[in-house]
Amino acid sequence: PPAPRLNRRTYPAKSGINEEQRLNQEKNLAKRKEKLRGKYKKISGRLVSLRNGKKNDNKKRKKESSSGNESDGVSLHLQTTIKYHLATDMAQNWKVTECDEVELGLKRIFSSALGSSNKNDVGTDCAPSSEWGVIENARGESGIVDGEIVTSTGIYSLRLYPPSKAGLKLSKKKTDKVKQNNAQSTLSLSHDKAKNVPLSPSSPFFQKLGVSSLNGKPLVGMSSKLRQCQKFVEIVGKLVDNSSFIKSFKQISTSGAVQAPPTIRVIDMGCGRGYLTFSLHSYLCNNFLMPENEQKANCKPGLTVQTQGIDRRPKLIKEINGIADDLGGEFSSLRFIEGDIGNTDDALFGDDSGSDSIAKNTLDILIALHACDTATDDSIWFAIQNNADIIVTAPCCHHQLRPQIDRHSNKNPDHPLADILCHAIYRERSTETTTDAMRALLLEIAGYNTQVFEFIGGEHTAKNVMITATKMEAKLADDNERLKKKRKRLIELAHFYGVKKQKLAMLMGENLGWDNSVKLGIVKSMPSL
Repeated sequence: PPAPRLNRRTYPAKSGINEEQRLNQEKNLAKRKEKLRGKYKKISGRLVSLRNGKKNDNKKRKKESSSGNESDGVSLHLQTTIKYHLATDMAQNWKVTECDEVELGLKRIFSSALGSSNKNDVGTDCAPSSEWGVIENARGESGIVDGEIVTSTGIYSLRLYPPSKAGLKLSKKKTDKVKQNNAQSTLSLSHDKAKNVPLSPSSPFFQKLGVSSLNGKPLVGMSSKLRQCQKFVEIVGKLVDNSSFIKSFKQISTSGAVQAPPTIRVIDMGCGRGYLTFSLHSYLCNNFLMPENEQKANCKPGLTVQTQGIDRRPKLIKEINGIADDLGGEFSSLRFIEGDIGNTDDALFGDDSGSDSIAKNTLDILIALHACDTATDDSIWFAIQNNADIIVTAPCCHHQLRPQIDRHSNKNPDHPLADILCHAIYRERSTETTTDAMRALLLEIAGYNTQVFEFIGGEHTAKNVMITATKMEAKLADDNERLKKKRKRLIELAHFYGVKKQKLAMLMGENLGWDNSVKLGIVKSMPSL
């Protein structure tokens, strides 16, 4: 039975009872709950096939296999989860064998739950118990209310409540899901549910890059990288799908108007070995490209995808270009070139980058993940200069602001955050937060809508903060009142932490207000909450 609860309708606000009566109700409720502590609340289970994973059990497996009990170390178990009132859940496995281990285990649970007073009942004192030990149970005090068995042919329900109508009657009820299973010729007996991920783990490029095996299982030490790639393309895919460029392309495709083939262009600054570059290129091709036969049949231009990775290491560039060449097909439009972040002559974004995405018939995306320190600022500035439509960065190594924040906290012992900034670990975290917050503000000043969030768990990578920026409409971007407010907040943030120089602000020509702080009305202390 469920745990007892207080009837909300008897509260003073609704029934007019006094405070003393309410307290008595709560005390009685606490006693009833304590009476149920350690007793069964819900027991659920399923049949599973388990394989013996021990390496040194070959002789035992052969013996059991010859006796017919098991096949290749595989055995059938009833896997149960036992939930208790006010106690920790417990898992219990009973092997399905000729010695009726399952029947014995269930008899113990039923005997204990029904409150048997007969000491000779099977295993009453041996029933699985919580950390509170075996609880004495009066008959019917915590009895079984109902039961249910779900099979491939139907759901069998046992009803024992209310007591006046209780009976050991089984009613077979077919559900829509069961009917659907019956209509299928074969049933999947796999216990592993296929995950809904944007990229297939068994994709050829994952295998070439040494991320996963032929059957899609991540190789040793690569499970975090695989998850990072999946989450990354999921985030960028949503940004692309919600862009005005894609919406406009879908409208034109529906109307049948003829135009030049539109293009999605991607630059990955500091691509490294290209895990994320290959992943994003494959995702965009699979989700936005129209096959050539459909283009000819519909007489409509197809959308193309061009991706470019930039890195300084020539040997690495040669290696990953070779992987792209070996893969061929959709990866023929993926190229890697040697160059510096933010300073590459052969960058994919051309002379037409000064106009909006619809006018230039391209969607330009810049990504820069884990570019060290001010390299992130260089990549953002490159994107702003070339009027990129989408910017995705995951900053790394925030070194530029740390000495400035250290000096500011040492010179201002009465700073509102003095008790926080006096610890080195908090100064490091404050540096990361302040740097990324300033970058987000500068991107908004440059005419972008920005978001800062954790894009993957800390167990996969410590540098898991992502900044995404999408181009605003021209009217909003040029709003003088909006720009004035953003610049004022940027200056206040810089003065609060003593930041006099920040690379992106310098590149954009944004004044942090140290020369005319009095005129700009800079806040010298933390405002009241």
